[in-house]
Amino acid sequence: MKTKQSSLKKLTTFGIMALAATSLSMMSTTAFSVPAVAQQIRPRIANPNIALEGDWTLFWRSNGITHRARLSMDGNFGTMVVNVRLPNGRLIAAQQRMTLTPTSNGFILRGSRPTYPGTRTPNPNYEPDEFEIHPTRSSSLNVRNCSAGFCVPVTMRSL
Repeated sequence: MKTKQSSLKKLTTFGIMALAATSLSMMSTTAFSVPAVAQQIRPRIANPNIALEGDWTLFWRSNGITHRARLSMDGNFGTMVVNVRLPNGRLIAAQQRMTLTPTSNGFILRGSRPTYPGTRTPNPNYEPDEFEIHPTRSSSLNVRNCSAGFCVPVTMRSL
């Protein structure tokens, strides 16, 4: 019985060693033409942004409230300061960082982190803006503010 167990143990050991040797020999003959490297996904950006470069004024009405803004773009990034006069006479002012991203038929201009103008203090009374911008055949821009869950037309003028 001991010889059977001893033989079985030797056979198992031999099998494991043969498997390891085969695996190692295959590794040395396997060639990888291109090293596998993890790459970070890069967001698509409009490059270069010529259409919105510079300073702009924007006007739009949402829910009966007039918004006036000044947008300054440098490439695909910029800053926008918005002034809103509420029906009760209260003035809300917000500054936000703007990012321009291409879509299949134009651009999205998206605001983030509204603050009180000239500070880093978050403005809890203002939600970031989001604009859809579509170039027209006449080389003008069709702009809509879509921040409130629906889109409203925006008048946009270069300064």
